[in-house]
Amino acid sequence: MKHGILSAFLFSTAIATAAPLQVNDLRVELQSNPVGIEKLPSLSWKLVSDERGARQSAYQILAATTAEKLIKEASSDVWNSGKKKGTRTHLVPWVGKGLAEGQKVFWKVKVWNSKGEESAWSHPAHFIAGGKKVFTRPKRISGFESSSNELNTLFEESLTRLEKRLTQFSEGGSRDLGTGAEVQRSARAMLYHFDALPHLTEWIRLMDESLTKENFFPIQPGSKEVGSISSDAGIIVNHPLWWMGGDSKLVANRWENFEKHMMAREALDKKFKGTKWGTIPRNEGVPAEYLDLCSLGFATRLTRELARPAQQPLNALRFEDYAARIRVSFGNQYLQDDGSLKVKSQTAHLLALRCGVLTPEQQKPVITSLITSLKKEGPKVGPIGAYFLPPVLTLTKNQDLAVKTLIALDEEQRKTFAGNGVSEWMMSYLAGIDAASHGFGQALIVPRIPSDGSVNWVKAFHVTPRGKLAVEWKIQADQSLKIDVTIPPGVFARIILPAKAGQDITEGGHSVKEAPGVELAAKTGSMISMIGQPGTYSFLIK
Repeated sequence: MKHGILSAFLFSTAIATAAPLQVNDLRVELQSNPVGIEKLPSLSWKLVSDERGARQSAYQILAATTAEKLIKEASSDVWNSGKKKGTRTHLVPWVGKGLAEGQKVFWKVKVWNSKGEESAWSHPAHFIAGGKKVFTRPKRISGFESSSNELNTLFEESLTRLEKRLTQFSEGGSRDLGTGAEVQRSARAMLYHFDALPHLTEWIRLMDESLTKENFFPIQPGSKEVGSISSDAGIIVNHPLWWMGGDSKLVANRWENFEKHMMAREALDKKFKGTKWGTIPRNEGVPAEYLDLCSLGFATRLTRELARPAQQPLNALRFEDYAARIRVSFGNQYLQDDGSLKVKSQTAHLLALRCGVLTPEQQKPVITSLITSLKKEGPKVGPIGAYFLPPVLTLTKNQDLAVKTLIALDEEQRKTFAGNGVSEWMMSYLAGIDAASHGFGQALIVPRIPSDGSVNWVKAFHVTPRGKLAVEWKIQADQSLKIDVTIPPGVFARIILPAKAGQDITEGGHSVKEAPGVELAAKTGSMISMIGQPGTYSFLIK
């Protein structure tokens, strides 16, 4: 009999005969062969295996002052961890010798699998401790292709813009990543597609350095200007960094600055009514006070979530209180008696729905009004609305309209959407690749498949901090749905697939109940939920 769900997550070993793992992509502070890192860094590596259920049970780290001394364990003069039991491969703390300023260190790793079989040593990597940080041009870590030429073009246009900004930033242009508002709208997309964790972490550090005497974050590093959305990005950008990168230490170390900024926000607007202050972004038919209140709601929601990795449970309650007061204030100011918004622009609707300023009941008439406007007029939004529109439509069960809207964009509209996070939506919703826990310790596979045939296949992958996560789905000629999933070693995934009542689902020709490595979690009239162990799977629903 197969293990239960909890057992599958905590205790399951390899399904069949486990082959030795391979170790690659060694990282220090999430960077490849970095220069100018902390003197007590964290180390990470990725595992590679073709076997289902593959995981690490132990590891050994060697570090030395020269590559030659790294060849033999006995000559490793900086650190020999010995064999350490554990599954951890991400952000392993340095406990070797103290490092001097400018010291170059060479290191390598080997691991043992769940059967106790030993891997070969990884190729050696190196880093230089202390000194000025050097950033390299970010590498591509994703792929996306679909049956829609329009979506593929939009995707590539988005990546061209993201890569240009990241490259300019890595060459020393501290403001070239953009204003806080621009970085906020593109941070997750950057993290999906490029090796951008070091760049965004540095951008956050520069924002800290520029904190004003009133304790506001600036609109961008080095600026003396402040303003809602862009200044709030000093907090908001931390959420994707933590969620996709997995470094809770970054959040904990910055919590004091989060509090300072939010307390300055409260002093400026004690009744949480929204106020006009500092540099105002392009408003897209939205009053500055409305924009500010929604931005405050969004920042409050994410600050509350960041209280968890910062280990600030009492502050989580405090910001929950902030959120409740913001919702009351928003409702009193901007909702009419029939539940509709007083501000009629599409961007106003999208902000209200995405920024946590409405209760679930209040959302219903706002959703109806937005959908009516989109069907009648098409998208009438600028950068702010373009960022929120695709995910809002998907999360309100209007995925077909989201796809239809993006496919039908004219040239000017495409420019607006390409520059504002649309490729993130393609990865996280259309392909369905996301994290179920910070740093992709657990993955989430939930492809949202259009029901109108506007897109009939998608191929996508993302190289997470734990390894390559891939999804490929296709609606076949007989209308059956084929979905292939690859989960990296050491990671479990929640897989949620569309399955109507009466449809059968198989994996590799087996009933899903009997398929090795899969645990059935739930089934309703519209979906099936499973837990998948590491490995490659091929599901067929018909």
